[in-house]
Amino acid sequence: MQDHAHWMRRAVRLAMNGRGRVEPNPMVGCVIVKDDRLIGEGFHEQFGGPHAEPNALAACTESPAGATVYVTLEPCCHTNKKTPPCVLRLIEAKVGGVVIGCLDPNLEVNGRGAAQLGAAGVEVVAPVLEKECRQLLAAFIAQTTLKRPYVTLKWAETADSKVAGERERLHISNSQSTALVHQLRARSDAIMVSAKTVIADDPLLTARGVPHTRPLLRVVLDGRLQLPITSRLVQSAGEAPVRVYTPRQTYSTHRTTLVEELLRRGVEVRAMPDIPSILGDLHEGGVTHLLVEPGATLARGWFREADALDRLWVIRSPRRYGYGGHTSATVPLDYVVTGQLDLAGDTLVEYLNPTTLTYAAPEPSADFVLAGANLSGDDRHGAPGVSRQ
Repeated sequence: MQDHAHWMRRAVRLAMNGRGRVEPNPMVGCVIVKDDRLIGEGFHEQFGGPHAEPNALAACTESPAGATVYVTLEPCCHTNKKTPPCVLRLIEAKVGGVVIGCLDPNLEVNGRGAAQLGAAGVEVVAPVLEKECRQLLAAFIAQTTLKRPYVTLKWAETADSKVAGERERLHISNSQSTALVHQLRARSDAIMVSAKTVIADDPLLTARGVPHTRPLLRVVLDGRLQLPITSRLVQSAGEAPVRVYTPRQTYSTHRTTLVEELLRRGVEVRAMPDIPSILGDLHEGGVTHLLVEPGATLARGWFREADALDRLWVIRSPRRYGYGGHTSATVPLDYVVTGQLDLAGDTLVEYLNPTTLTYAAPEPSADFVLAGANLSGDDRHGAPGVSRQ
C-alpha cells in the first residue's frame, strides 16, 4: 500500500535542492514509485533546464510504465516556455498514476495539466499535502500573484536585544552565523539596507566565501539622500550594481548635486514614494528574492507594511551588550516560528508572516532546511540515492 504523504514529503525535500538556481521558476520535486519501491526521482535543478518530471523519468532504474509519480506541483501543459510540457512526457512514459501536491497558480495551467492526464487515462490524485506544497511555492506566489519579490528581513541581536552599539559598530554574530547569512545573500537577487546603516557600518553588501549562484543588486533606502560618496558601496558601484531609492521631493531638491555625483560614479538613483512602489519596481526588474538587513527603525517600518513581508530571520547571540545601545524591533506576536538552529552558540529563529498570501503552512523554508542539513552533515544538494531493490 503506497503512502502518498510519505512520498510527497520526500518530493518536497527534494525540490528544495533547486533553491537559488531555479528562480524565477518554482522549486519542484518529483518521485517515481513502483510496487512500493522508489525507482526514480529528480528536481528542477536550473532555470531553463529540464523540469522535475523529466529529470525523475531519466533517473529511473527500470521502466516507469504503470508507476505512480509524486510531484509537488501540477505538471505543466503549456508550450510558451523554455521546456516541453511535462504532461506529454508522463503520458508517453505510460505512467499509471500521478499524485499532485497542489495545482499550479499559473492560470495557463491551473487544473489543465491534471485534466489532460485524466483524459489520457492516467489516474490523478490531488491534492496531497497541499498546504506544505503551496508553502514551497511562497516565492513563486509572491512573484506571480502579488507582483513583488519574496521579502525576508534578517537581523542579529544580543542576548539583551541590542542590534547596534551606542556609537561604535557592534559585531554580534559569530563566524558560523555570518557564513549562513552569506549563503542566504548568494541565493537572493537583491539586498537592501537604509542609508543610516551605510553611514554607521559602511557595509559592502556582497556574498563572500560562497558560490555566487545569482547576481546581487545592492539597494539603499535613502530618504534624505545622505549616502556618503566615500562609502564602500559607492566606491564599488562599478564592480556590482548599486541602486538608491529616495522620495520624489528629495530627488528633485538634490537633482543637481548629490544625485549627479552618484550617477557619475555608477550608482542608480530612482524616485519612489513608498515600499509597495519600490517592491513593484524591483519585481519589474526581475528580483524574485529580496533580503532586507534593517536597523530597528527600518524593521519597524516593514512590520507596518503587513502585506509586503514574508519571512523573518533573527540571529540571537548569547553575548550581552549592557547599558545603552539600540534595541531591536519587536517581532509581531502572530508571526509563526518554523524552527530554530544552533549556530555554534548563536541561535537562528525563522518566522513566517501568516497574514500574507504567500503563507500556507508553518513549514520551514528551503533556506532554513538546507542550513540545517549542512550543519548536520546531511548534504543533499544533489538528488538522494535511488533504491535499486
